[in-house]
Amino acid sequence: MGDPLPVNPASPDDQALAALARAGDNQAMEDLINRYKALVRQKASALYILGADNDDVIQEGMIGLFKAIRDYKPDQGASFPTFAYRCISAQITDAARPASRP
Repeated sequence: MGDPLPVNPASPDDQALAALARAGDNQAMEDLINRYKALVRQKASALYILGADNDDVIQEGMIGLFKAIRDYKPDQGASFPTFAYRCISAQITDAARPASRP
């Protein structure tokens, strides 16, 4: 599934940042975006969407990250990095699916 991003031990963990971001904390949202933008770029470079440039694919990945922040529930058993990875991957894959149809 890929390696989750390393977490800086001096800063709040991702689960706490996600909770703060959902509560409207813009700094927490920005921190999560900065932590995960490398993962979004990595996933975007691995997938090609017919008729789209890399920035479009990155944008889809960022939508997946925003959905992960919005929908993450720590009591469901997955860590935030794992959940974010799945949401980012799913969003990019969903965007690519219609473009790959004949």
